[in-house]
Amino acid sequence: MPLMTQIRERLATFFSIFAGLFVVYIVLDWGMDITGRKQSQMQIEAQEIGKINERSITSKEFADMFRKALDNQKAQTGTEPDENQQQSIREQIWQQLVEETLYDEQIEKLGIKITDQEIVEWVKGEQPPEFLTRQFTDSTGQFNRQAYDATIMDPKNKGIMIQIEQLLRRQRQREKLQSIITASVNVSENDVYQKYSDQNIKYDADYAFFDPNTLVPDNEISVTDDDIRRYYNEYSEDYKVEATRKLKYVTFSEVPSTSDTNDVVAELQDIVKRAKAGVEFDTLKNMYNETNVPESFVGHGQMSAEKENALFKAKVGEIVGPVKDFDGFHLMKVNAFQSGKNEFLHASHILIKIENNDSVAALSKARELYNAIKKGKDFAQLARENSQDPGSGSRGGDLGWFNKGKMVKPFEAAAFKAKIGELIAPVRSDFGYHIIKVHARDSREVKFSDIHMQVRISSRTRTNISQQAQDFAYLAEEGDFEKEAQQSNLNILETSPFQKDGGISGIGTNSAVSKFAFSNKLGTVSPLFSINNGYGVFKITEVKDAGIRPFDEVKTVVESRLKRDKKLEKAKLIATETRKSLTQTDSLQKLSQINPKIIVQHLASFSLSGYIPGIGRDLGFYGGVSQLNTGDLSMPVESQRGVYLIKLISKSTFDSTMFTSQRAMLRNQLLGERRNRFFSQWIEQLKKNAEIVDNRDNFYR
Repeated sequence: MPLMTQIRERLATFFSIFAGLFVVYIVLDWGMDITGRKQSQMQIEAQEIGKINERSITSKEFADMFRKALDNQKAQTGTEPDENQQQSIREQIWQQLVEETLYDEQIEKLGIKITDQEIVEWVKGEQPPEFLTRQFTDSTGQFNRQAYDATIMDPKNKGIMIQIEQLLRRQRQREKLQSIITASVNVSENDVYQKYSDQNIKYDADYAFFDPNTLVPDNEISVTDDDIRRYYNEYSEDYKVEATRKLKYVTFSEVPSTSDTNDVVAELQDIVKRAKAGVEFDTLKNMYNETNVPESFVGHGQMSAEKENALFKAKVGEIVGPVKDFDGFHLMKVNAFQSGKNEFLHASHILIKIENNDSVAALSKARELYNAIKKGKDFAQLARENSQDPGSGSRGGDLGWFNKGKMVKPFEAAAFKAKIGELIAPVRSDFGYHIIKVHARDSREVKFSDIHMQVRISSRTRTNISQQAQDFAYLAEEGDFEKEAQQSNLNILETSPFQKDGGISGIGTNSAVSKFAFSNKLGTVSPLFSINNGYGVFKITEVKDAGIRPFDEVKTVVESRLKRDKKLEKAKLIATETRKSLTQTDSLQKLSQINPKIIVQHLASFSLSGYIPGIGRDLGFYGGVSQLNTGDLSMPVESQRGVYLIKLISKSTFDSTMFTSQRAMLRNQLLGERRNRFFSQWIEQLKKNAEIVDNRDNFYR
């Protein structure tokens, strides 16, 4: 028997035996679970990913919610969420679970019930739920009640209506909960009156500002250590701080590798070969293009310089590329050229700014450079060395292509009159002096087909980055974090102090990293954590507990604040004495003559509801103005910045008719704002008081 025949027969027998054993294994494993795989999976699914008060959140429950959220995201965007988006979705789901649990606890505690009849009356009533009516409202805002009624009563929609009923029940429960919690929040008639007045009454006033830093020299203020200590003790609450942590860390960014880039280039080069072999370019475009941009004629300046340079140098029918651009690579076929309405220029310039109003020096420098270029010096090199245009200077002065209306008038006039290759003597504009060189002019427009491919990180590269990160995490935990980072040529970064569950500088909000920082000792090195665009390994470098900052730590700050308060007292005394020199008819401008350090300004037609030029949102100033009648001169008004004397020149009258027409709206607006703010604060307090255990970092790194 020939050798190959024997081998084939033996292989056939072997595969038959193997196939039989595999079937037996599947039956036993799935039916009897001899490997314990199913039991292990069930144990994992039953594991507690977190706990909110008495409610246990299993890994299966969380994973199911996460999977649904991923599916929704993919349905909306058409793309699979990346790791950063997945991390964000997990955080949103967790916060949703926390709030839902706390809401449900309070709803049960307060005995809030929603009857079936309430839901029916709501859905079929005069004002159905907004999210339902929105589906039957056209672009003009017209609600199609007939179509709405037909849809909700259609037996075919029973399944979806049951789901909608559940959503509406929860919504109404929360509305009732919010109504109960915020029932004590109210708005008085005076609140409404004040709101209207602040928004609508216009004032004209003069004010004199007494700046403590200008009027009171430092040498007039002296404080002792005992003064500083007493001030610290009196205002110790102002130096209360929450617990904070600082971290050193290194990152491993998930970005495409050179190999990933080469793969895209190779694929595009293969497409070029297929096109040259006779495959229609449009057929290849339909197969490979990642973006769908309608084809139309485009002129210079309407695309990136990389694409523009390649296309306008090509001939009709020619395939150009792969061309690297900001959004990946492009393979393009030139379909046609046509003459456009606008003429474009390609030019470079060297800009010399006029500094300290010395136009003579600027012009002299510009002429010097112009003459050097005329004698053969390289324009681009001189532009890089001398041009004060930060945009084009680094590119050798290259401005790219532009048409009329894009440049300042003197520049444009000189450039469009010049011949190709001409060097234009210094031209002055509002920016300074320009030396201009015209490279080309063109009015053509091009129409082309484009195959666009982005460079995406491959699974191979992602695995390599993950492995590199895991290796470093192991070595750093076993050895010296800083030394290992240095040996691996990794840049060590450091966060600012951050609070628990707060934002981390350079990282953003990351519950796993925050939990690590606040659950471990100084010097502890973390395992590998997922962060935006990759992975991070962290070391705790500072631990500060909550409390009052020590006196020695804040002594300088306390001393500065105490001196400022003393200066403010003296400024107030100066303002009080200065006011005595004024009569009721005197203008505040008189004070500038008495003391030039007193700043006197006029404010025209301002209200007390927003930002006042030169003042800002100063509640002290607002209060001072609101107490005055036309012609009144205020007593000294103290604020955070200093002290004011205010003279009211005029004040618009209170329009009672308009107030009456706006009263209900303003009341509802104020009431809504206050109740929403109160409810938000109530929820945040519930979160602080809740016993929340978050084990997500044990499941997701």
